[in-house]
Amino acid sequence: MPDFSEVINEKYKTFTRSQKRIADYLTDNLNEIAFCTLEEFAGKINVSTTTVIRFSRALGYTGYTAMQKDIQNNIQTKVSLPERLTPQTFYSGNSMLSDSFQNDIYNIQQTLALQNEDTLKTAVSDISSAPNVYILGMRSSFSIAYYMASRLSEIRENVRLIQSVGMLYPEEIVSAKSGDVCIAYMFPRYSKLSTTILSWLKNEGIKIILFTSQNYAAVKGYADIILPCYITSLSYKNTYSAPMSLTNYLIAAITQANFERSQETLKKTESILKQGFYLGL
Repeated sequence: MPDFSEVINEKYKTFTRSQKRIADYLTDNLNEIAFCTLEEFAGKINVSTTTVIRFSRALGYTGYTAMQKDIQNNIQTKVSLPERLTPQTFYSGNSMLSDSFQNDIYNIQQTLALQNEDTLKTAVSDISSAPNVYILGMRSSFSIAYYMASRLSEIRENVRLIQSVGMLYPEEIVSAKSGDVCIAYMFPRYSKLSTTILSWLKNEGIKIILFTSQNYAAVKGYADIILPCYITSLSYKNTYSAPMSLTNYLIAAITQANFERSQETLKKTESILKQGFYLGL
């Protein structure tokens, strides 16, 4: 989708007087209203909630919630962390627990709706048949990359997590060859180091399977397969419940597609763990 401010500018002449008031306020206070409820937002401009809903529909959204989600996505891509942390990111009362869970559920449901079955089958096949699988994620994304690496290495050999400790990443990827696969996690704000690594790998013929946000136009050139995920959060950082759910699916699908191989690798792993890794309780 185009930049939110650009959409407002394109449609501004068609707005009613009340809608122009909303558009003017949004242009100057986009960060402030990203986490407002419909009632709070309408109160700031002194218009009815119905007027706000009609405004959002005039922009092409199904309603206020859909418009707010897109505003949040714009903020996640373009502003710094201190700018994302506004008074509106704090909740009064007891709604935050429920809203946080509902937000993650929404992200998972929307991410599921975005997936293409044929694309997922191709990803499973490519990961299963690749001689080596490299896994990449920087900063917050490293947590999901590590999770994928730990689970995938239990069911197949030659899984390599790119850790870039001490800037060692050239040596970590220099052996990658055509036919190998890289599973990458890259979300706004995009890591420059991640794009550098992905560019080099892609030029070497390594297939890139990229987990990224649903608005992926800026990074589509770095991947062969894109798995879009909703990552909208109530707070100042992305939430990774949806890409984690999709990661769990891939691990389960790869295990099922390669049952005997997965079982054999698990047996080898378990034989090592039995040497005294766990407490004997």
